[in-house]
Amino acid sequence: MDTKEKLDRLAEFQTQRDLIDMDKRQLLDEVQIPAEVEAIVNNGMDKLNKIGDEFLPAKKLFDDQCDAEYSAIEIPEDIRIALAEIDKKRQDIMNKKREYDMNVGQLIDEKRIALQAEVETKTIDVYAAIARRKDEIEAEFAGKAEAVDENIKKLTEDIKADVKSLHYTVNGKYLQAVYNKGKKSWISQRLDAYTEIHPDIKDCYTVGDPSVTIRKI
Repeated sequence: MDTKEKLDRLAEFQTQRDLIDMDKRQLLDEVQIPAEVEAIVNNGMDKLNKIGDEFLPAKKLFDDQCDAEYSAIEIPEDIRIALAEIDKKRQDIMNKKREYDMNVGQLIDEKRIALQAEVETKTIDVYAAIARRKDEIEAEFAGKAEAVDENIKKLTEDIKADVKSLHYTVNGKYLQAVYNKGKKSWISQRLDAYTEIHPDIKDCYTVGDPSVTIRKI
């Protein structure tokens, strides 16, 4: 296989690698939360937000009744002795109202906990399956990509070695191996002293190794 054929083969491997990435992205994009699961979650959230609404009419009626009873209690001007009893009645009403509110609040909390558990039970298996499927896709494409990457790496090294020995640029159908001469690096310290102690300018620079760059045409 000559260098031009290797370049064309390298282009095929790179195209194959791009297609693998595209297939992987497409499969990952297809792993979505099912519509019925989203509906379960949304329905559950709606129910959570509405928990407690069923108690509002009864609570308002009870609050109005308590307020009416509270307002109906008056302190007779001529019976100051009854103040203690009146205060006790008022406290009993407030305690009754507080206890009622606590019971309603407990019922609401219990309903919310039960509904959250129901939603989690219905959706946990789906989310777990989605996570497993994504892991499987990642593992599957990791093996495919690794094999192609190894081919790309080996062929790239072969092409660079070929072009370095040829000392000129090679064109393929889709890629180009550009030959670059080794760069000349001047030694500044020697240049400064050149006119005084060195007659030969060749001693004032070094030449690096040649390099090859792979480009798309």
